[in-house]
Amino acid sequence: MVVGILFFAFPASAFAHGFGQRIDLPLPVSLYLIGAGVVVAASFVLISFIRHKEKEIDNYPRYNLLRIGWIRKLSESVLLQTCIKTLFVLILGLIVVAGFIGKQNAAFNIAPTLVWIYFGVGITYFSVLFGNIWGFINPFKTLYEWLEKVVGRLSSEKPWPARLGVWPAFLSFLAYRWVENVNPSASTPGYLANLVLLYSIITFAGMLYFSKNTWLKYGDPFSVFFRYLSRFSITESRVIDGHKEFNLRPPAVGILNRDEKIDISVIAFVLFMLASVSFDGVKVTPFWSQLSTSIHQLGFSSMVVGTIGLLLLFALFVGVYFAFTLFVSFFSKRGENTLSIARSLIFSLLPIAIVYELAHFVTLLFIDGQRLISLISDPFGFGWNLLGTADYKINYQLINLKSLWNAQVVLIVLGHVIAVYIAHIIALYMFKDRRVAVRSQYPMLVLMVSYTMLGLWILAQPIVIGLE
Repeated sequence: MVVGILFFAFPASAFAHGFGQRIDLPLPVSLYLIGAGVVVAASFVLISFIRHKEKEIDNYPRYNLLRIGWIRKLSESVLLQTCIKTLFVLILGLIVVAGFIGKQNAAFNIAPTLVWIYFGVGITYFSVLFGNIWGFINPFKTLYEWLEKVVGRLSSEKPWPARLGVWPAFLSFLAYRWVENVNPSASTPGYLANLVLLYSIITFAGMLYFSKNTWLKYGDPFSVFFRYLSRFSITESRVIDGHKEFNLRPPAVGILNRDEKIDISVIAFVLFMLASVSFDGVKVTPFWSQLSTSIHQLGFSSMVVGTIGLLLLFALFVGVYFAFTLFVSFFSKRGENTLSIARSLIFSLLPIAIVYELAHFVTLLFIDGQRLISLISDPFGFGWNLLGTADYKINYQLINLKSLWNAQVVLIVLGHVIAVYIAHIIALYMFKDRRVAVRSQYPMLVLMVSYTMLGLWILAQPIVIGLE
């Protein structure tokens, strides 16, 4: 499997997400890949000397922002909270109305920009960096709460069956990524509006049957997705002895919090997070182009080919991960159950999935995201100029691609180093012996280095020329 992953590390030429130009890099991409792999491997050696006691897992620096008067007052302002929540309800309404009555060209309709860039990418960035904002601004949650204030409690509050895990959220998230990566109608405003309405029906039905909080915790794909992302963030909310805290904390420490039962559905969700963003990059490589062309020649449609590719890549990630957890069990020489190890280590992959999300969508957010400036003046494509910005032209020079590439390299390497550290800490808790823990992590080191090289190769495809 490792050989299969490293096969992708042979660079070639292709265009990818958000890039529109090709540049020369100061060094061949192969040297970046090797260097990144060496850094991750070296970090493993240094991290292996770390000793950590299980009781220290929650003993990290915190600062309660609610100690600051104006922050506390803002957090307690019902008027401010209502205004913010109302704003996002109105944005949801704008997406649906624009989808149905606006022009069906994505370039002239605000709905695709709001859904795919500002929801799909913008809230992802915010969740990773600052915390789970979706839990507060979720307009579907707000509408449900408003309805309950009018008619009283709606939910039957059925208990969530343990066997369901987060499978409903996983299946919905798979559908979301499939639409994003495979469906050619993904940016058609009317199609998006219908999807939003379908999602609304499912969400309200789930909240009615299981209760609002239960459905959002287990059944809603975006609540689960943004909750996992926010484990990396620099803030946390908690209640201690009846007192609310909103704390600043070091980044990524939330990944070690053991506040959620991890079963096979959680493993599937995290691996699909990683596989789906990887597929978004892989699908524009020459390897995928050649493979998809071959499958096309057998008479399959583009949607079928894309669906097969997405599912196969997910299956590959699942197979590789469980193979390496089997190796972890072998190297530990403790006879630990492979599934138990897989559950314990799965969140160590979160930093990798997170840095890929950040690195892969930079240009989509900061280049294509500029469309909002013109679209807010003409959200339906009717030729309006409400705010005088309808003629705004996208500044493609906003991001220097050479600087971006260097930042992406640092980000990817840093994410994998953090993943190595988290895997090491988890192994210490699991095996209680530092030597056994270090020995057990040899397979995970190979996996992390492989992911590092694969991720950088995918990101390099749109920008390198003639270096190999």
